[in-house]
Amino acid sequence: MSDSGLVPSSPTREEDKSASDEWEDVDDDSSDPFKYARPTLGLGSLMSTFSAGNLRNYRAEYKAEERENAVDDSEDMPDYDAEEAQGSGNYGRRSLLYSRGGDIDPMLRRLKEVMPLPFHPNVRPLTVSDLESCVALEEAAFEDPNHRSTREKFEYRLSVCPELCLGLFCTIVPDKARAAGFEISTLPVAQPVETGRSDGAKSVLVAHIVATRTHGKVVTDEAMDYPRDFRTKKRNTLPIGHQDNGETVCIHSLAIHPKLQRCHLGKLIMLSYLQQLKGAKTAKSCALICQDYLIPFYKKFDFRHLGPSKVHFGGGGWHDMSVSIEELPVYGGKGSKRSK
Repeated sequence: MSDSGLVPSSPTREEDKSASDEWEDVDDDSSDPFKYARPTLGLGSLMSTFSAGNLRNYRAEYKAEERENAVDDSEDMPDYDAEEAQGSGNYGRRSLLYSRGGDIDPMLRRLKEVMPLPFHPNVRPLTVSDLESCVALEEAAFEDPNHRSTREKFEYRLSVCPELCLGLFCTIVPDKARAAGFEISTLPVAQPVETGRSDGAKSVLVAHIVATRTHGKVVTDEAMDYPRDFRTKKRNTLPIGHQDNGETVCIHSLAIHPKLQRCHLGKLIMLSYLQQLKGAKTAKSCALICQDYLIPFYKKFDFRHLGPSKVHFGGGGWHDMSVSIEELPVYGGKGSKRSK
């Protein structure tokens, strides 16, 4: 979804592991993959408890057709089935799973197939220093230039509201990547993990969510626009772009690098993002636009379909989606509970 966010409609488990696609409420802790996670900790904590075995609880209700996902300036990723996920390995133990050999969880096997290096995920807010990485990721994720956020929009959003922008990174040592024959377009523009590190390791962006605030209830062309004098004028007085006191967060870009798609990273970063919005308690709703085939994907995370969007970006044809942040499920403690 480009220039246009994952929580199931309720805590769930798979009723029939072989055939059922229905989701239902559960009360027992054993089926809650987030029982040890705190919502405010973000993706790092969620990934450490989101085992491949527990991904069974989030199996797809449909298999989205593979196509470019673009909304406003970056696209949302299709939802892929997690029904094959088994075992107890998790993202926090990925390096062990890579070194032991033998059978590994299907989701991690997919990661190993596409990335022959240890994958240690790290989530953090984006800043304007990540501009080149965001641009490179956007260009890789969206083949159609009309469906990409522009460099100027990224610079604007990362400058005025970085707190609404989230990035998923992994550490890669360039020499090891070359030796393994692994290439990813965000590596050349990535920042060093730490200054003076002998192996030259870099923090490489593999997924991002970029957003702004608006006073409206849905994403509009005005919300996706930006004031051209933002570099010289600190306060935006125009009814376009980011509105500091807006109560709706507009997701403009959800992009997963094509090298790592179908590894459930889109689900993980969206889930973390929405939980952070809920923990912050600074906005009432989250809105986005998507194409019709992605409506079921967002409905799983409590987004409501509001009908066709009036947005003309990229030729139009979008649909409005919105979720009440207050009504998002809360993960943590004993089981998962929905806000009343």
